[in-house]
Amino acid sequence: MDQQQTRPKIHPLSIVAAIVFALLLIGVAYLIFLAQAGRAQPVQTTPQYQVTLLPAPTETATLSPTSVLATPTLADVSILPPDVVAVGRYIKVVGTQGLGLRMRAEAGTSSEVNFLALDEEAFRIIGGPVAKDGYTWWQCEALLDKTRTGWAAENYMQVLELSTPQP
Repeated sequence: MDQQQTRPKIHPLSIVAAIVFALLLIGVAYLIFLAQAGRAQPVQTTPQYQVTLLPAPTETATLSPTSVLATPTLADVSILPPDVVAVGRYIKVVGTQGLGLRMRAEAGTSSEVNFLALDEEAFRIIGGPVAKDGYTWWQCEALLDKTRTGWAAENYMQVLELSTPQP
């Protein structure tokens, strides 16, 4: 007997079936890959945190005696020297070097600032004087806007001389 004939032969349909099976496995793997690639990647978001802003500590208000100076009457204003600040007089802001004068809600350096008055801006004195925190405070009212009122330190005021023109 011949030894070559005893070897079993592989049937050709088995080879074709093995190739079809391999192609089928490759096709399934390709479809899985496409499905994974087609999925939307998770959106990278920036984490958001809720922040609560706390105001900075402020000076604790302490009641300190304030001295209210005698308010001159309009009759007294006429006898005062022309450069003295008094109720009823007109003043302009000076000496702030362009930084502006803090017009405050009440007399005192710790009072809330209503607005800044610019150098050379004119006001009418409507209240005061009050001595507090080392300054003499006067309540001022803007000439063109009556809602712009506030307390300001006398150190930054200059009395305006008003003269009536002679015909």
